[in-house]
Amino acid sequence: MKIDTQGMSYDTGKGDGGLTLEEQRARIPPFNPPKLNIITDALKIELKDLINEVLDEREHQKQLNGPYDFFEDDEAENTDWGTY
Repeated sequence: MKIDTQGMSYDTGKGDGGLTLEEQRARIPPFNPPKLNIITDALKIELKDLINEVLDEREHQKQLNGPYDFFEDDEAENTDWGTY
């Protein structure tokens, strides 16, 4: 197989250079990229467990610092500060 860079047409060297562009594209085999695992399955499980642990701790901290730690002052809500 060779590619004609001047005419930018797909040519196998067997005299089929007179094909239309659609026919040439149909003859090109599809690209099937190989699967590449960067992270191992064991590391994926460990990272998932770690992330869930951190999120659980974050949720626990939110519950500890809940709204019951802040008191409400009824007088401050009714104070008229005037206009500026």
